Amino acid sequence: MMLNILDFIRDCHPEVYERTRFRVIEISNQLAQLQQQGLGQSAYARGHADKVEIVNQSIFDWTQYVSNPCYFLALEVFDNFAHDALKYDLDTGAPYQSHVVVDPRGELFEYYSRSLDPVAAQFLERRHAACKSYPHPLSGSRLMNSLRSLMPFRQSLSTPEYIPTRLMQFFYILYQKFPNHKLISSDFNKLGDAVEGLNAPVVQTRYQRQMIPVSTPLVGSKLPHWACTFADLVKVHQGYFDILFPTDFDVMEPMYTAITGRFARTYSHEDFMSGRADLDETQTKNGENPLLSWYKNASVMITV
Repeated sequence: MMLNILDFIRDCHPEVYERTRFRVIEISNQLAQLQQQGLGQSAYARGHADKVEIVNQSIFDWTQYVSNPCYFLALEVFDNFAHDALKYDLDTGAPYQSHVVVDPRGELFEYYSRSLDPVAAQFLERRHAACKSYPHPLSGSRLMNSLRSLMPFRQSLSTPEYIPTRLMQFFYILYQKFPNHKLISSDFNKLGDAVEGLNAPVVQTRYQRQMIPVSTPLVGSKLPHWACTFADLVKVHQGYFDILFPTDFDVMEPMYTAITGRFARTYSHEDFMSGRADLDETQTKNGENPLLSWYKNASVMITV
């Protein structure tokens, strides 16, 4: 994608190309090295070597103030950002935050505390101020909640809600360090086979060449038999599971505006491509168009 973007700017807007720089921000040392080798060689072969920089660090450690206008591309990035889990008291509505502890065997266990850390509390405050309404584990019939509270042996807390605290912090980075940015983002708005909860993730691993979902984000504990067998084979549970979160763009779009002061618009993947792509070039011989018919669970949010 980077090379295609640079090719297009050079061929169609040579005056813009002269002042264009493309930075790839990569937190992983190993992936940054691979990108430096692979993309660097390709960029050199296509004449873009002096335009490309691989920055091996986390975006959350960014310190440089970039005053120039820039585009910030975040394509399937939000789903990898860390989230916090909350549950709510069924009687009072008070939030409780999830904490995870690891025992000497490496097993993970979860407990909920009434004390919220500052970032989780900030997210709840920002969401409440920015959004007129939003999904909530306690939303729905008051009668059902009242009946649930009368059930014997009931749990006192709701099902979990996963809040995108890291995505909120990303918006603050854009506001503080890239004041003249334009964000181009695309990600999943819903995911199948998710664990229990609101905005809950898909937790999966590859086993015998198949992607297998599991029922808990606490990988390493309470896993089904096949996963325990797989974990025994690899000896280490953590690091062998992908965790992907959906993004509620109806919530994050107004939060982006509230934090950065810049307006955004969200499209379905199909609507975004219908107005911008060369659809004749992506239509198959049988008349289908994967660019429109695929990715029904994806959205695109851009700064306007």
